[in-house]
Amino acid sequence: MNPVLAELAKKGELKREPTSPDEIKSFLDHAAQALSDAGVSGLSASGRFEFAYTAAHALAFAALRAHEVRPGAGRGHRAIVFFTLTQTVGVPDTFGSSLNRYHTKRNRSEYGQWVEVTEAEAKDLFELATTLQGRVLHWLEIHRPKLTSAK
Repeated sequence: MNPVLAELAKKGELKREPTSPDEIKSFLDHAAQALSDAGVSGLSASGRFEFAYTAAHALAFAALRAHEVRPGAGRGHRAIVFFTLTQTVGVPDTFGSSLNRYHTKRNRSEYGQWVEVTEAEAKDLFELATTLQGRVLHWLEIHRPKLTSAK
């Protein structure tokens, strides 16, 4: 196991748990649908942002599950999937930082404070999620091809 992921598991921030091709397929399918919805130009920037966030989170979660770990039950369980992307699929730190910034914005809106989303933010998050989709699919194909064999 990746040493950083192993350390996070030791601290309880991640929990070891086997995965399956069906589970990975479910995350990938969910992400693909959310990305498709995020690309609908007739939706508000805020709606496209939410769909793109959903896709990015599902993809990051799939990457984490491909390493047979999942977030622990503590605070920050959603953010850790973005934080670990450098370890799971090798994205640059700046990529994870951008997703974390959008995670923070989404959380402020989700938990009681209306936050305006700009067209530029919706577009940027859509592009990040689309790039992440390619990275996760490529990583799975190279490193865990058996996890992409679900029917």
